[in-house]
Amino acid sequence: MKDLLTRYRSVFFLPIAVLLFVLIILEFYFVFQITPQPNDECLWIPKIIYKDSVGFFFDEVKENGVTWNAGIRDGDQFIAINDEPVTDLQIANQILNSLSSGDSVAYTVKRGGELITTNVEVKKLLQFGGLAFALIAGIWLVIGFWIYSVKPDGLSQILFYRIGAALTLFSAFNILLTENILNPIYDYPVVVIILDYLWTLGGAFLPFLIIHFFWVFPKPFSFAEKKITKKILYITPLVLFVLSILMRIFLVYLGEFNSSAFYYYYPSFNLSAIFVGTLIGLVSLFINYTRLKTKRERDSIFIILIAYGIAVAAIAYTFMLSFTGNYALKYNSPEFFMPIILIALLPVSFGYSIFKYSLLDVSDVVKNTVLYGAATVFIAAVYFFIIYFVGQYIGQAISTEYQGLIAGVIFILFAIIFQSTKDNFQQLITKKFYPEQFAYQKVILKFSSDVPSIVGLENILSSTKSTFVESLQVQNFGIAIRNKHNNKFFDVAEGVGFKEFPFSLKIDFAKLAEHILSRKDSALPVVIEENNFEAIFPDDSEQLKNENIHTIIPLVINSKIIGMLLFGLKHSGSKFIGGDLELLTVAANQVAVAIENARLYESEKDKVKLELELENARRIQNSLLPKSIPYIKGLGLAGTMIPAMQVGGDYYDLIKVSDSKIFVIVGDVSGKGLSASFYMSKLQTMMQLYCSDNKTPREVLIEINRKIYGFIERNWFITISIALFDIEKRNILFCRAGHTPLVLCRNGIISEIKPAGIGVGLEAGDIFERTIEQIELPILKDDLFALYSDGVNETMNTKSELFGEERLYQAIKNFCHEDASNILKRVLDSLNEFRNTAEQSDDITLVMARLNS
Repeated sequence: MKDLLTRYRSVFFLPIAVLLFVLIILEFYFVFQITPQPNDECLWIPKIIYKDSVGFFFDEVKENGVTWNAGIRDGDQFIAINDEPVTDLQIANQILNSLSSGDSVAYTVKRGGELITTNVEVKKLLQFGGLAFALIAGIWLVIGFWIYSVKPDGLSQILFYRIGAALTLFSAFNILLTENILNPIYDYPVVVIILDYLWTLGGAFLPFLIIHFFWVFPKPFSFAEKKITKKILYITPLVLFVLSILMRIFLVYLGEFNSSAFYYYYPSFNLSAIFVGTLIGLVSLFINYTRLKTKRERDSIFIILIAYGIAVAAIAYTFMLSFTGNYALKYNSPEFFMPIILIALLPVSFGYSIFKYSLLDVSDVVKNTVLYGAATVFIAAVYFFIIYFVGQYIGQAISTEYQGLIAGVIFILFAIIFQSTKDNFQQLITKKFYPEQFAYQKVILKFSSDVPSIVGLENILSSTKSTFVESLQVQNFGIAIRNKHNNKFFDVAEGVGFKEFPFSLKIDFAKLAEHILSRKDSALPVVIEENNFEAIFPDDSEQLKNENIHTIIPLVINSKIIGMLLFGLKHSGSKFIGGDLELLTVAANQVAVAIENARLYESEKDKVKLELELENARRIQNSLLPKSIPYIKGLGLAGTMIPAMQVGGDYYDLIKVSDSKIFVIVGDVSGKGLSASFYMSKLQTMMQLYCSDNKTPREVLIEINRKIYGFIERNWFITISIALFDIEKRNILFCRAGHTPLVLCRNGIISEIKPAGIGVGLEAGDIFERTIEQIELPILKDDLFALYSDGVNETMNTKSELFGEERLYQAIKNFCHEDASNILKRVLDSLNEFRNTAEQSDDITLVMARLNS
């Protein structure tokens, strides 16, 4: 149902809006023409005059009022009205109600036993409460209509329009008023029941819509975005509505159907709920006001806050007057109830802030509509004026035989000129009155035509950033590109104005696809706005808001999302809306095409280069690995290095220095490709040179660090682990320079050997020497030692999960009773089974050493 309503929202919107406007017009008609109460500015008090006989006496006659001016005073008995005996006040009210304001009515009164007949001017009293609600509903509905038309998918805009609709429905009570009047609507019971349902529905939902709106405007509270909050805000009024209808069914509909019954069972709890909801809304707005940071934001809300406070005070004041029970005040001094009309200031204040501060993203569009409409009307008037006079001139100058043909040609010619002139005139207005919007149009259209010709992904991203940041002065901007290794993530590759950069975004693609389809079905630009963040970016919505991102436009090519453009506020401090979004979407489409073309070009270009580089790098890398496993009596050795698709910097070596001593080395160069192969070859040469019978691992690493630091690039480094096995002394010396720890499995128990040390090539020597630590361990029969690179524990599966140390250690533990080569094979099998079909992203190096005797 939700998807159906979203898809056809634009279809339902206009017919429903028309019905609401018809209803509000009908309400104003009843307020001014049907429901004004007759008022003779006095009270009629019933008194027992003889046993069960009741008479009606005048009381609280207002001095200089219409009854006072007719000569009637307090204590006079009311005998007849227009010669009709007053035996029932309802009959007297009906006679008064049948007359128009300004007419005269004959009152017959009795004073001191004397009958006096005098004419009293008929005065009608507007229902100020009804007028106030009709005014606020009408104004709110008009503004809400414009706001929703501009941004039909914005949460604040939707809620604002819903409040206008609920106010309009609630104000339908004006059509049902019956106190002291003859209301013709009660001649149509079905219509009355429908209207009664409508105003009850509006009254039930209105306070909760007010609360929801001011919980998300001008900035949303975190609790307002929770699903449970939304359920409470919409299920509660639905329950209240059902209970109210059930009350009517049992108390009114199933009883005697008459107008007084409706008035008697008027559910005043709706008014109380509206007042409570209004108070909560005011408090929420005040709290939100204190959260605003900039002066412009506070100024835009301040006028609304003041108007809101006045409206609440007016409602509270009217409630207090109503509950005093002072009927003389109500009928003799109705002006005391006029302040309730001040509630209409609230939507007026919204209108003011919308026009002055571009609140709710509507100001520019409304102004454009008014100005462009005026421009079109002006040009159309000039157009028809010219047509008329040209036609008159032609009629006088040529014969009647060709007048019709020539008039038709001129009409078509001027129709073409009219469209062109109108477009040019509107462009002139945009340039004159909206220079920012005009500049945006000009820059974005030029960028859209230029970007497809830009070569290279980096150049495209740089040009895109330059256009939006430098030319258009967008305060926060970023370009997110889809992660090559994990399609669920988008990496923000270029950005300006971010507190945390770079960062990645995880997307719920099901929600995104649903959102895109909804936008397309509604003929709206494919844009992700703040109210969509929580659904589409469930893990990163808060970060986007903290980074002041308000609008995201997907980069789509061939139904595939390859990236996103992230926008903050414009230079003026307002959000991108309306025509801006259409222009940005056009630009985004061109950026998507350019990026895809750049990728295809780079892909083809890199294929040849990569094949050559891989071939050379693999040749170098393979040449550095041990050709055979050296023999050391009592020590089983096995090692392997599995290169990734792109050759990395892993290296291992087994250097025998005596019959009982051997160095086991595992290294990892920080980069990839030919450069990494170059450093690997240097490292291998140095290892072969410095690993000798009289050197310890620590001494070897210190010497190598001094040499490598002199020529390695500053953004490169090498991590190394060196273990020197001495079978004769039954010990091992181990040292590591920023590499993964040595793993020892002894009697089925796994332990990590982690001496301190930093990577080779990071520092000239002093700090390296102070921090590098060497550990000596005894070795026992069946001890198993494992040296590995981070490509092992950082292997990822198709779910983006890491293999990790725990799985590695468990695999070693499971097979530690076998020989070194079998253990190596078993661990690699476990690794491949975990990785499944995921691409290997880094070199995998693993060496096993097991003491067999």
